[in-house]
Amino acid sequence: MMSVKMTVKVGAMRLRRPVLALMLTLLLWPTGASAQREAPVAAAMPGTLLEAWLTWQAEQPEPLDWAYSFALRSSDAATLDALHRELLAEITTLRDTLTLVGQQRQADQLQAWHQALQPLATAAARSPERLDLPWLAASLRRNLPTQRLVHLGTCEAPDWVELWSTSGVTRLAWQPGMTTADAIAQLPAGSRNELDQAALLSPLGDTTTLGVARWNRESLPLPPGARLVLLLPRHGLGGSLEGSLVNQLLVRFLATRLPGDACTLWPTR
Repeated sequence: MMSVKMTVKVGAMRLRRPVLALMLTLLLWPTGASAQREAPVAAAMPGTLLEAWLTWQAEQPEPLDWAYSFALRSSDAATLDALHRELLAEITTLRDTLTLVGQQRQADQLQAWHQALQPLATAAARSPERLDLPWLAASLRRNLPTQRLVHLGTCEAPDWVELWSTSGVTRLAWQPGMTTADAIAQLPAGSRNELDQAALLSPLGDTTTLGVARWNRESLPLPPGARLVLLLPRHGLGGSLEGSLVNQLLVRFLATRLPGDACTLWPTR
């Protein structure tokens, strides 16, 4: 579902405090679309993530879009394959059970999720948290060595939001001012009536759970590249052990997906 432009870049920079402060002042500026060009090859990867961001930004003709910039921790990368396999296995088990008891509509929903998830590459991933330059610069204690990362990267802001629902997996055209309620309103009425909760996964790496039933309805802004997962309802499949596990694993895995299609990754080794 995602095509990722892989650009291997190796850079070097050791910044002393005055230089670091000056570059942060210059580089933390309103951002536009992310750059997509080859970087000059330098001697070695910078020692910290903050320095790596500064190096990469200094090489670009336009400011990087920090809302669509991310990194992947080595510890997170080590669990991705196992998470992917477990999620697919749990969906398959629940789908087959539903088919056996004659709940074909719900089985078809899970099959659509399985088909969308199966080809997703675990190499093109992110840690499900903020690791962008403004976030690190706001508190230097958040900075971490690049040796603990697999890569950092940035994407161009896409023109879609992604909806995971009983109707399958759909990418809706993003519109200015779009909200979760606007996206849910595009579902068939029967699908909306079954909902309890949703998980909103932002391009920044945040996950927010919100109510989407008549009695707990909330509405949040939907930025481009966001994913909205309409969870299996608690009064139905989501209330079972198997369904609850599918909900949890699906949100965990989708939180590691890149926030766009046109992305550049900078490996750290």
